[in-house]
Amino acid sequence: MDGNRADADRLAQWRGQQLDRLDPVQFAFLEALQRRAQLASGSLRGVLDARLEALLAAYAERMAAAPVPTALPKTAGTPDTLAALAQPRPTHNPDYPALPALAEFRSAWAALRTAGQVRQTLAQAPSDGGPLNSSVLVHRALGWMGEVSPAYLEHFLAYVDNLAWLEQMQQRGTLPSRDSAPGRAPAKPRARRRS
Repeated sequence: MDGNRADADRLAQWRGQQLDRLDPVQFAFLEALQRRAQLASGSLRGVLDARLEALLAAYAERMAAAPVPTALPKTAGTPDTLAALAQPRPTHNPDYPALPALAEFRSAWAALRTAGQVRQTLAQAPSDGGPLNSSVLVHRALGWMGEVSPAYLEHFLAYVDNLAWLEQMQQRGTLPSRDSAPGRAPAKPRARRRS
């Protein structure tokens, strides 16, 4: 119990010094892990305490290497963590440099793919379908969607692609079907009534 109390005190001291703002998410994880370790017993307690000590040491190293963050203005009724999370994060990560050509390529590829999918879909429209034919209605809706909001059409087609991919995975047996969900008995065929 002594080690866990010391860890709780260290976390409280860091929070008081506003050092939790270095990485609010990691700090919240450390506090949750400390509370979990406090409730555990036996060998699980030893594992959690060891993990917590390693993470606290790593956080202390990061604090030593990083400049102390400036105090953020607190809003009434808002915890420190939420105020820190509300601050904009830098979009540039030095580990993964920004590649503007890659963003341009992605947007160009998405536009080409969307145009190809729409063209292929509209080519498959039935010529003899009536005005209330479901295929004709879908093709007409896709055409209008492309005219009104091409960006929405792009997102919609990506969503449909994902659904089709999941359906293929389920048919191959890679994903479990609805009937094979845990805790659910497979459906039994109904017995025919005899007259």
